[in-house]
Amino acid sequence: MIKGVSARTHMRRKLFFLRLSLWAEGVSATIRRLRRNKAAMLGALVVSIITLSAVFAHVIAPYPPDEMSLADRFSPPGGKYILGADHLGHDVLSRILHGARVSILVGIITVTISVIAGGVLGILAGYYGGWFDALMSRLTEVLLAFPYLIFAIGAMAMLGPGFWNLVWALCFKGWVEFFRLARAGVLSEKAKEYVEAAKVLGRSDLEIMGSEILPNIVNPLMVVGTLRMGTMMVMEASLSFLGIGIPPRIPTWGSMIQDGYRFILNAWWLSTFPGLILVALVLSVNLVGEGLREVLDPDLQTF
Repeated sequence: MIKGVSARTHMRRKLFFLRLSLWAEGVSATIRRLRRNKAAMLGALVVSIITLSAVFAHVIAPYPPDEMSLADRFSPPGGKYILGADHLGHDVLSRILHGARVSILVGIITVTISVIAGGVLGILAGYYGGWFDALMSRLTEVLLAFPYLIFAIGAMAMLGPGFWNLVWALCFKGWVEFFRLARAGVLSEKAKEYVEAAKVLGRSDLEIMGSEILPNIVNPLMVVGTLRMGTMMVMEASLSFLGIGIPPRIPTWGSMIQDGYRFILNAWWLSTFPGLILVALVLSVNLVGEGLREVLDPDLQTF
Protein backbone atom coordinates (compact mmCIF):
# COMPACT_ATOMS: atom_id res chain seq x y z
CA MET A 1 0.00 0.00 0.00
CA ILE A 2 2.81 2.38 0.93
CA LYS A 3 4.71 1.48 -2.23
CA GLY A 4 1.57 2.19 -4.30
CA VAL A 5 1.11 5.58 -2.71
CA SER A 6 4.80 6.40 -3.17
CA ALA A 7 4.67 5.41 -6.84
CA ARG A 8 1.55 7.52 -7.37
CA THR A 9 3.18 10.53 -5.70
CA HIS A 10 6.30 10.08 -7.82
CA MET A 11 4.20 9.91 -10.96
CA ARG A 12 2.35 13.11 -10.03
CA ARG A 13 5.64 14.88 -9.46
CA LYS A 14 6.89 13.77 -12.87
CA LEU A 15 3.68 14.99 -14.49
CA PHE A 16 3.97 18.31 -12.66
CA PHE A 17 7.54 18.92 -13.85
CA LEU A 18 6.61 17.80 -17.36
CA ARG A 19 3.74 20.31 -17.46
CA LEU A 20 6.06 22.98 -16.05
CA SER A 21 8.61 22.25 -18.77
CA LEU A 22 5.97 22.37 -21.49
CA TRP A 23 4.62 25.63 -20.07
CA ALA A 24 8.11 27.18 -20.09
CA GLU A 25 8.63 26.09 -23.69
CA GLY A 26 5.26 27.56 -24.64
CA VAL A 27 6.09 30.90 -22.98
CA SER A 28 9.45 31.01 -24.76
CA ALA A 29 7.81 30.29 -28.12
CA THR A 30 5.15 32.94 -27.48
CA ILE A 31 7.81 35.56 -26.71
CA ARG A 32 9.72 34.66 -29.88
CA ARG A 33 6.59 35.04 -32.03
CA LEU A 34 5.58 38.22 -30.23
CA ARG A 35 8.98 39.78 -30.93
CA ARG A 36 8.23 39.59 -34.67
CA ASN A 37 5.20 41.84 -34.20
CA LYS A 38 6.65 45.35 -34.51
CA ALA A 39 3.51 47.10 -33.29
CA ALA A 40 3.38 44.93 -30.15
CA MET A 41 7.08 45.53 -29.49
CA LEU A 42 6.59 49.29 -29.87
CA GLY A 43 3.68 49.12 -27.42
CA ALA A 44 5.73 47.05 -24.98
CA LEU A 45 8.57 49.59 -25.21
CA VAL A 46 6.27 52.53 -24.43
CA VAL A 47 4.60 50.64 -21.56
CA SER A 48 8.03 49.73 -20.15
CA ILE A 49 9.28 53.33 -20.32
CA ILE A 50 6.17 54.73 -18.63
CA THR A 51 6.19 51.98 -15.99
CA LEU A 52 9.86 52.52 -15.14
CA SER A 53 9.27 56.27 -15.02
CA ALA A 54 6.42 55.71 -12.56
CA VAL A 55 8.48 53.35 -10.38
CA PHE A 56 11.38 55.81 -10.18
CA ALA A 57 9.23 58.96 -10.20
CA HIS A 58 10.68 60.08 -6.88
CA VAL A 59 14.13 60.06 -8.51
CA ILE A 60 13.27 61.36 -11.99
CA ALA A 61 10.74 64.06 -11.09
CA PRO A 62 12.36 67.52 -10.93
CA TYR A 63 10.16 68.59 -8.02
CA PRO A 64 7.89 66.97 -5.40
CA PRO A 65 4.39 66.58 -6.88
CA ASP A 66 2.80 68.73 -4.17
CA GLU A 67 5.39 71.52 -4.19
CA MET A 68 3.78 74.86 -5.08
CA SER A 69 5.27 78.12 -6.32
CA LEU A 70 2.54 80.71 -6.74
CA ALA A 71 5.02 83.04 -8.42
CA ASP A 72 5.35 80.48 -11.25
CA ARG A 73 1.63 79.91 -11.84
CA PHE A 74 0.82 79.11 -15.50
CA SER A 75 4.49 79.05 -16.47
CA PRO A 76 4.63 77.78 -20.08
CA PRO A 77 6.64 74.68 -21.08
CA GLY A 78 10.38 75.16 -21.21
CA GLY A 79 12.94 76.71 -18.96
CA LYS A 80 12.42 75.98 -15.28
CA TYR A 81 9.42 73.71 -15.92
CA ILE A 82 9.87 71.35 -18.87
CA LEU A 83 6.12 70.79 -19.33
CA GLY A 84 5.02 73.99 -17.64
CA ALA A 85 3.34 74.71 -14.31
CA ASP A 86 -0.35 74.59 -13.38
CA HIS A 87 -2.64 77.16 -11.77
CA LEU A 88 -1.16 76.48 -8.33
CA GLY A 89 2.45 76.43 -9.42
CA HIS A 90 2.85 72.64 -9.47
CA ASP A 91 5.32 71.18 -11.93
CA VAL A 92 3.26 69.37 -14.56
CA LEU A 93 5.99 66.84 -15.42
CA SER A 94 6.43 65.82 -11.77
CA ARG A 95 2.71 65.31 -11.32
CA ILE A 96 2.47 63.30 -14.55
CA LEU A 97 5.26 60.97 -13.40
CA HIS A 98 3.65 60.39 -10.00
CA GLY A 99 0.17 60.14 -11.55
CA ALA A 100 1.38 57.26 -13.73
CA ARG A 101 1.67 55.15 -10.58
CA VAL A 102 -2.06 55.40 -9.92
CA SER A 103 -3.12 54.54 -13.47
CA ILE A 104 -0.77 51.57 -13.77
CA LEU A 105 -1.60 50.18 -10.33
CA VAL A 106 -5.35 50.53 -10.90
CA GLY A 107 -5.04 48.76 -14.26
CA ILE A 108 -2.96 45.87 -12.92
CA ILE A 109 -4.84 45.33 -9.65
CA THR A 110 -8.37 45.57 -11.03
CA VAL A 111 -7.64 43.27 -13.95
CA THR A 112 -5.87 40.74 -11.72
CA ILE A 113 -8.76 40.61 -9.24
CA SER A 114 -11.33 40.47 -12.05
CA VAL A 115 -9.52 37.66 -13.88
CA ILE A 116 -9.13 35.56 -10.74
CA ALA A 117 -12.68 36.10 -9.47
CA GLY A 118 -14.37 35.80 -12.86
CA GLY A 119 -12.18 32.88 -13.93
CA VAL A 120 -12.78 30.83 -10.77
CA LEU A 121 -16.54 31.46 -10.77
CA GLY A 122 -16.75 30.77 -14.51
CA ILE A 123 -14.88 27.47 -14.20
CA LEU A 124 -17.08 26.32 -11.30
CA ALA A 125 -20.29 27.36 -13.07
CA GLY A 126 -19.31 25.74 -16.36
CA TYR A 127 -18.07 22.51 -14.77
CA TYR A 128 -20.86 21.85 -12.29
CA GLY A 129 -23.77 23.62 -13.99
CA GLY A 130 -27.08 23.36 -12.16
CA TRP A 131 -28.48 26.07 -9.91
CA PHE A 132 -25.12 27.75 -9.37
CA ASP A 133 -24.60 28.17 -13.10
CA ALA A 134 -28.14 29.50 -13.56
CA LEU A 135 -27.77 31.95 -10.65
CA MET A 136 -24.42 33.32 -11.79
CA SER A 137 -25.57 33.59 -15.39
CA ARG A 138 -28.63 35.64 -14.37
CA LEU A 139 -26.46 37.86 -12.17
CA THR A 140 -24.06 38.59 -15.02
CA GLU A 141 -26.97 39.43 -17.31
CA VAL A 142 -28.25 41.95 -14.75
CA LEU A 143 -24.82 43.55 -14.40
CA LEU A 144 -24.36 43.74 -18.17
CA ALA A 145 -27.57 45.76 -18.40
CA PHE A 146 -25.79 48.71 -16.74
CA PRO A 147 -23.23 50.81 -18.65
CA TYR A 148 -19.85 50.35 -17.01
CA LEU A 149 -19.19 54.04 -16.27
CA ILE A 150 -22.69 54.61 -14.82
CA PHE A 151 -22.30 51.52 -12.64
CA ALA A 152 -18.87 52.67 -11.42
CA ILE A 153 -20.20 56.16 -10.64
CA GLY A 154 -23.00 54.64 -8.55
CA ALA A 155 -20.56 52.38 -6.72
CA MET A 156 -18.21 55.28 -5.97
CA ALA A 157 -21.14 57.37 -4.73
CA MET A 158 -21.79 54.68 -2.12
CA LEU A 159 -18.17 53.88 -1.26
CA GLY A 160 -16.67 57.37 -1.44
CA PRO A 161 -13.36 58.51 -2.97
CA GLY A 162 -10.26 56.42 -2.34
CA PHE A 163 -7.80 54.16 -4.14
CA TRP A 164 -9.16 50.83 -2.90
CA ASN A 165 -12.75 52.01 -3.15
CA LEU A 166 -12.06 52.78 -6.80
CA VAL A 167 -10.50 49.36 -7.32
CA TRP A 168 -13.50 47.57 -5.82
CA ALA A 169 -15.94 49.77 -7.73
CA LEU A 170 -14.29 48.72 -11.01
CA CYS A 171 -14.07 45.05 -9.95
CA PHE A 172 -17.77 44.85 -9.05
CA LYS A 173 -18.53 44.55 -12.74
CA GLY A 174 -15.09 43.87 -14.20
CA TRP A 175 -15.24 40.14 -13.40
CA VAL A 176 -18.34 39.56 -15.55
CA GLU A 177 -16.56 39.34 -18.89
CA PHE A 178 -13.97 36.90 -17.55
CA PHE A 179 -16.72 34.79 -15.96
CA ARG A 180 -18.51 34.42 -19.29
CA LEU A 181 -15.26 33.70 -21.11
CA ALA A 182 -14.15 31.05 -18.61
CA ARG A 183 -17.60 29.45 -18.47
CA ALA A 184 -17.79 29.18 -22.26
CA GLY A 185 -14.31 27.64 -22.36
CA VAL A 186 -15.17 25.04 -19.71
CA LEU A 187 -18.42 24.08 -21.45
CA SER A 188 -16.40 23.47 -24.61
CA GLU A 189 -13.60 21.55 -22.92
CA LYS A 190 -15.36 19.37 -20.34
CA ALA A 191 -17.02 17.22 -23.00
CA LYS A 192 -13.69 16.30 -24.60
CA GLU A 193 -12.01 12.92 -24.26
CA TYR A 194 -9.09 14.01 -22.09
CA VAL A 195 -11.51 15.16 -19.36
CA GLU A 196 -13.40 11.87 -19.51
CA ALA A 197 -10.09 10.00 -19.33
CA ALA A 198 -9.10 11.98 -16.22
CA LYS A 199 -12.41 11.06 -14.58
CA VAL A 200 -11.89 7.39 -15.40
CA LEU A 201 -8.44 7.55 -13.77
CA GLY A 202 -10.10 8.75 -10.58
CA ARG A 203 -8.83 12.30 -10.55
CA SER A 204 -10.79 14.74 -8.38
CA ASP A 205 -12.89 17.56 -9.78
CA LEU A 206 -10.41 20.11 -8.42
CA GLU A 207 -7.51 18.38 -10.16
CA ILE A 208 -9.42 18.17 -13.43
CA MET A 209 -10.40 21.83 -13.34
CA GLY A 210 -6.97 23.04 -12.23
CA SER A 211 -4.55 20.88 -14.19
CA GLU A 212 -6.58 19.73 -17.20
CA ILE A 213 -9.14 22.40 -18.15
CA LEU A 214 -7.52 25.61 -16.90
CA PRO A 215 -4.37 25.38 -19.10
CA ASN A 216 -6.63 25.13 -22.15
CA ILE A 217 -8.67 28.26 -21.38
CA VAL A 218 -6.02 30.50 -19.84
CA ASN A 219 -4.87 32.06 -23.13
CA PRO A 220 -8.14 33.89 -23.88
CA LEU A 221 -8.24 35.12 -20.28
CA MET A 222 -4.71 36.52 -20.62
CA VAL A 223 -5.48 38.26 -23.91
CA VAL A 224 -8.72 39.85 -22.74
CA GLY A 225 -7.11 40.79 -19.43
CA THR A 226 -4.35 42.68 -21.25
CA LEU A 227 -6.84 44.48 -23.46
CA ARG A 228 -9.07 45.39 -20.51
CA MET A 229 -6.16 46.89 -18.60
CA GLY A 230 -6.34 49.96 -20.84
CA THR A 231 -10.09 50.18 -20.23
CA MET A 232 -9.53 50.23 -16.47
CA MET A 233 -7.00 53.05 -16.82
CA VAL A 234 -9.50 55.11 -18.80
CA MET A 235 -12.19 54.38 -16.22
CA GLU A 236 -9.90 55.55 -13.41
CA ALA A 237 -9.12 58.76 -15.30
CA SER A 238 -12.81 59.32 -16.01
CA LEU A 239 -13.83 58.93 -12.37
CA SER A 240 -10.97 61.14 -11.20
CA PHE A 241 -11.97 63.72 -13.80
CA LEU A 242 -15.47 63.73 -12.31
CA GLY A 243 -13.99 64.19 -8.83
CA ILE A 244 -15.24 60.89 -7.37
CA GLY A 245 -12.19 58.70 -7.92
CA ILE A 246 -8.82 59.23 -6.29
CA PRO A 247 -8.73 62.00 -3.62
CA PRO A 248 -7.48 65.37 -4.98
CA ARG A 249 -4.37 65.32 -2.78
CA ILE A 250 -3.00 62.43 -4.89
CA PRO A 251 -1.92 63.46 -8.42
CA THR A 252 -3.72 61.54 -11.17
CA TRP A 253 -4.00 62.14 -14.89
CA GLY A 254 -7.78 62.43 -14.70
CA SER A 255 -7.70 65.11 -12.02
CA MET A 256 -4.95 66.98 -13.90
CA ILE A 257 -7.09 67.05 -17.03
CA GLN A 258 -10.06 68.24 -14.97
CA ASP A 259 -8.01 71.02 -13.33
CA GLY A 260 -6.63 72.17 -16.67
CA TYR A 261 -9.66 72.14 -18.94
CA ARG A 262 -10.95 75.36 -17.35
CA PHE A 263 -7.82 77.15 -18.60
CA ILE A 264 -7.50 75.32 -21.91
CA LEU A 265 -7.53 78.53 -24.00
CA ASN A 266 -4.76 80.24 -22.04
CA ALA A 267 -2.80 77.29 -20.59
CA TRP A 268 -3.25 74.46 -23.08
CA TRP A 269 -0.43 72.38 -21.57
CA LEU A 270 -2.28 71.67 -18.32
CA SER A 271 -4.70 69.18 -19.91
CA THR A 272 -2.84 68.37 -23.12
CA PHE A 273 0.21 66.61 -21.69
CA PRO A 274 -1.65 64.35 -19.19
CA GLY A 275 -4.19 63.53 -21.91
CA LEU A 276 -1.47 62.64 -24.42
CA ILE A 277 0.40 60.39 -22.00
CA LEU A 278 -2.85 58.63 -21.07
CA VAL A 279 -3.64 58.03 -24.75
CA ALA A 280 -0.09 56.77 -25.38
CA LEU A 281 -0.24 54.31 -22.46
CA VAL A 282 -3.70 52.94 -23.27
CA LEU A 283 -2.86 52.62 -26.98
CA SER A 284 0.40 50.83 -26.16
CA VAL A 285 -1.32 48.39 -23.80
CA ASN A 286 -3.88 47.63 -26.51
CA LEU A 287 -1.10 47.05 -29.06
CA VAL A 288 0.48 44.50 -26.71
CA GLY A 289 -2.92 42.87 -26.17
CA GLU A 290 -3.57 42.63 -29.91
CA GLY A 291 -0.12 41.14 -30.40
CA LEU A 292 -0.85 38.50 -27.75
CA ARG A 293 -4.19 37.75 -29.40
CA GLU A 294 -2.52 37.13 -32.75
CA VAL A 295 0.17 34.96 -31.18
CA LEU A 296 -2.09 32.89 -28.91
CA ASP A 297 -4.97 32.44 -31.38
CA PRO A 298 -3.94 29.81 -33.99
CA ASP A 299 -6.54 31.10 -36.46
CA LEU A 300 -4.84 34.52 -36.53
CA GLN A 301 -1.21 33.48 -36.64
CA THR A 302 0.49 34.65 -39.82
CA PHE A 303 4.08 33.88 -38.87
